[in-house]
Amino acid sequence: MHDMLIPVTEAKARLAEIVRECAHRDVLLLRHGRPAAVVLSADRYEALLDRLDDLEDRLAVHERTGVTVSLEALRAELDAADAAS
Repeated sequence: MHDMLIPVTEAKARLAEIVRECAHRDVLLLRHGRPAAVVLSADRYEALLDRLDDLEDRLAVHERTGVTVSLEALRAELDAADAAS
């Protein structure tokens, strides 16, 4: 999923298009050629919040129990979770 790049100066005039497009990919708004904001679908936003909550819960468990996981094992677990969703 590649981002769509739109200058902030064009965003107001293209708002309906941006909202439609963010259902398929994230829309990156640029100010002076630099990233200023991201528009993403409500579903993607909720999925990111769910993922963040899950990662925070996992971190809390690891901190509480003192159990550590190698970076490679963590990446494999996250990749598997991404593939399942």
